Amino acid sequence: AARRLVMLTEGPGSWAYGLADRLGLDGKLVALGDHLYRLGIGSSAQPFQLVQGVGEMLATLYQHYPLSIISIRGRRTTERFLEQFNLRRFFIAIANGQTCRHTKPYPDPILWVAAKMGVAPAACLMVGDTVPDIQSGKRAGAQTVGVLCGFGERHELEKAGADLILKSTADLVEIL
Repeated sequence: AARRLVMLTEGPGSWAYGLADRLGLDGKLVALGDHLYRLGIGSSAQPFQLVQGVGEMLATLYQHYPLSIISIRGRRTTERFLEQFNLRRFFIAIANGQTCRHTKPYPDPILWVAAKMGVAPAACLMVGDTVPDIQSGKRAGAQTVGVLCGFGERHELEKAGADLILKSTADLVEIL
């Protein structure tokens, strides 16, 4: 039941953020979120959670591939998450909701990180748990993997055009 409730808020949330992006207000929304976070509004005593096996997966993949991260969250919450799990060291580029003019589902952040990594977007693999993640990857010309360990449901990720769907992000090690 809790997973269903999260899904109900994710869809409208993604839609609202997409609308703000189309109106050119997304940067202001993310900046407001960072400001509220700095004031302690919306921050949580609960630490972020990392999907089981992802730390080990990143340590393995880092040895073979350039890695970047794309988040619609603000700079402060993105940095806090990476610091909490000591993950910053794995990523060449970090795109947050303020990095590009448009964010997911637009291709802008994928194009930006591809340029930072020095690879063509078609050589990138966008891994995500939401429809905007997959849409962003497709629009950038990247390969896409949907993961079922977050917000997205299999049928949504398939409909969005995910090239592959995995139970968990950690399963990437097995296919790469």
